[in-house]
Amino acid sequence: MTDHATPPPPAPQDLPVPDALAAAEAAPAGPEAPAGPEAPVGAEAQPAPEAPLDPAVLAEQEARRTRRRKAAVRWSCAALVFALAGTGTALAVTAPERTDLPGLATASDGRYTFAPLTLPPLPAGKNAPDGRGTSLHHADLRHLLLPAPKEAGGSLTPPVFPAPTPAPTASGSPTASPAPTPSASAAAPSATPAPGSEVAPWVPCDALADEQQDAVKTRVLLLEDACRAATVREWTASDGTRTQIRLLRFSSSKESWDAFADLRGKGRPKAAADTKSTPRDDWDTLDGVSLTTVESTAAGTKGTPTARVAYLSASDLLAVVTMTNPTGVPIAPFRQVVTLQSDLLA
Repeated sequence: MTDHATPPPPAPQDLPVPDALAAAEAAPAGPEAPAGPEAPVGAEAQPAPEAPLDPAVLAEQEARRTRRRKAAVRWSCAALVFALAGTGTALAVTAPERTDLPGLATASDGRYTFAPLTLPPLPAGKNAPDGRGTSLHHADLRHLLLPAPKEAGGSLTPPVFPAPTPAPTASGSPTASPAPTPSASAAAPSATPAPGSEVAPWVPCDALADEQQDAVKTRVLLLEDACRAATVREWTASDGTRTQIRLLRFSSSKESWDAFADLRGKGRPKAAADTKSTPRDDWDTLDGVSLTTVESTAAGTKGTPTARVAYLSASDLLAVVTMTNPTGVPIAPFRQVVTLQSDLLA
């Protein structure tokens, strides 16, 4: 039997020492592991101290920060100035009336400036017209006339009406003046009141006939329809246009309508020898007021008619508005006057 030789056991110095193994495991591996006595195991690296900056660099940085602050302040002030200027401009444009701004004012079309319309008080126990053209007007007839405008010396302050007084009784003849009343005696005796007068005078009913080419026929018409009272207001505006508003009261709406229908169809005012009717499709009409307008065939230097006449019927009242001007009567003030007079009668 052959004996095999066995290798001898390792020498004791070749075996790993336990303390050395523990130190090897605790040491960091890789290229970052410090080597040598200058990098002890477990020591942290300390940052290198910064070198002090040059005073010139510090001064430049401080100057740069100062310039930035100054620039920010300047831009903030500029923005504030522009905001204030814009706000002031907006207020300057929107606060005043558009017509007061240069370049934005609308060219005047000839309309007048009137005081705010005010209806007169009614006698105790009397009601205002119902707007259907059937109820009567009980207010003082003279206070239902349109006041004179500013352009004719009129006041822009609304009138203060006195206490209502009884209406004048029917005279029985259109040529006679209405019976005097306490308030009528204080009125001006002339048929043409002073411009801006708040109280118009009483006049004979047939004063309207004197303004017609056929005065006799008009007197008969007013007598048959029993005109009870009449008043008038006249003014001449700064543009040379003469305006006359004559207001007549009848006993009923039927009698007033009969006179209105005759005058608007057959009336021939002396102010307009030849007239023609005018369309009113775009006029604002009021309930309870009927309107017919005519104009002269003769034209003035402005190319507009030299006379315009409007006939208004409102229940028991009849109004005749006549506007004349040798150079021509503009349509805007004519429509304005007629519309405002209609407002007082509606």
